[in-house]
Amino acid sequence: SNKSRKGKKIPESGLVVGDIMDSVASSDEADGLVSREEAISDSIEEAIERGSWVPPSGDHWAISAPEVDLSGKWKLIITDQFKEDYDEFLKALGQPLIVRGAALLIVGGTREETRQRDGGREVYIKGINAKGVWERTLKSSGSDFDSTMVPNADGSYDHTPVKILTADSEKVDATSWWENDGRVHVSWTQGVKRYGGGSFESRRYLENNGDVYVCESIFRRNNKADGPDPTLIWKFLREGATFYVGSSK
Repeated sequence: SNKSRKGKKIPESGLVVGDIMDSVASSDEADGLVSREEAISDSIEEAIERGSWVPPSGDHWAISAPEVDLSGKWKLIITDQFKEDYDEFLKALGQPLIVRGAALLIVGGTREETRQRDGGREVYIKGINAKGVWERTLKSSGSDFDSTMVPNADGSYDHTPVKILTADSEKVDATSWWENDGRVHVSWTQGVKRYGGGSFESRRYLENNGDVYVCESIFRRNNKADGPDPTLIWKFLREGATFYVGSSK
C-alpha cells in the first residue's frame, strides 16, 4: 500500500504527525462496497435531498447538518504541546505526579471509533487505550423537522438524558444536541462525583476536510472555588490520512 505514496512529495518543512495507517477492509466493510454506478446514483440522490433540505429552527438540534458525519476510525495526534496540555489538564483534575506520568506514557496509543446514525440522533463512540475499551452511545434531543426546542426563561434547555458509564465507570446522565447549524455535536455528562464533582462538556467536530476529528473536553466544576474549569483539546487523525502541522525546525 506504500506504493501509492511514492509519487507524492512530502514538503520538507512539514512534520508528519501520526502514522500513515493503511485501512484493511473488514468483512463488514467489504459487504458495504458499492459499484461506481451505484455511488454516482447515490450522490445524485444526496444532492437532491440536500437541495430540498430545510434546517430545523432554534439553536439546539437533534440532527446534524446533512454533510456532517463524525463516523470513522481515528488515532490521537500527539505533539509536545498536547503532552504539556494533557499534563496540565490531569493536574487541574487533582491527579498526582505518578498518575500523570503513567497516563502520559500510554496516551500515545489512544484510538477512537465513531459511528453516527439516524441523521446524527445517535453517536456511538468507542475509546481504545492501554487501560481498555470505553463504549457509549450518545442520543441527541432538540429541534428537528417536526418540532422546535426553545430555551426556558433562564436560558437552559430540557434535553432528554440517557444513562452512560464514564471512563471511570461512574453511571451518569448524558444529554446531547447539535449546535452551529448542525456542525458541532455537544454532550454533557452530569453527576460526576470524581475530581471534586461536576459535569464533563464535550464538543465534537471535524477539521481538515474531515480528516481530523476534534473533541474539546471541559470539566465544569460544581465548586467554582476549586479553580478554573480544566479544558483539553483532543485531535484525532482519520485512518489512512496524512496531516501536516507546524514545522520540522
